[in-house]
Amino acid sequence: MEKQKSIADAARPIFESLKSQLEADHLNRFVAIEPCSGEHFIGETISEAICEARRHYPNRLVHTFRIGHAAAVHFGMQTR
Repeated sequence: MEKQKSIADAARPIFESLKSQLEADHLNRFVAIEPCSGEHFIGETISEAICEARRHYPNRLVHTFRIGHAAAVHFGMQTR
C-alpha cells in the first residue's frame, strides 16, 4: 500500500470487489478490511468485525463498511 494512500482509499476497491458476494451472504453485517493483506472480517456489529481483524493483525489499521449501506454508521437528527 502506498504511504500517502489512506486506509479507506486502499480498502474501497477490495470492498467493491467483494460487494456482491457480501451483500448476498452478509447483508446488514459489518466487514472490516485490512488493506495490506486484502483480508476481510465479518461481524454482527462494527466492534465484532474490528476485533476479529485485530486478532489477526493487532498492529494494522482496518476500514469498516456496513454491508448493503452507504455508511457504516448513521448519526441522525430530527428537526421540527
